Amino acid sequence: MEVEVLDRQREPGMETSLANAGELSYGMTSPWAAPGVPLKALKWMFMRHRPLTIRPRTDPAMWGWCARMVANCNARSYALNKGRMVRISNYSRDVLPELLREVPVDFDLKEQVVDFDH
Repeated sequence: MEVEVLDRQREPGMETSLANAGELSYGMTSPWAAPGVPLKALKWMFMRHRPLTIRPRTDPAMWGWCARMVANCNARSYALNKGRMVRISNYSRDVLPELLREVPVDFDLKEQVVDFDH
């Protein structure tokens, strides 16, 4: 597929989050819609440094999205969506070397293989 990215800044990624340090963590895949998240989200609304910011509006599309998210906050949906995310994550990890050969991107790639068996 051909994709055109439009960015309001002069270079890509200039408004991205610095909190994740630009890290590619293929094993860190977890859906936001998980059991217990709706209650946590209510608590987060009152925290100064929260992992999720919700700004309620009267937009029906926003409330529809919230209803669908809450409907997915169960063990069955979580397992299904987690499996999907792991497959996408593994695919991304596997095709990155080919992508970097085709589209040279200047960044500090440091690879670390984690052995979970030891």
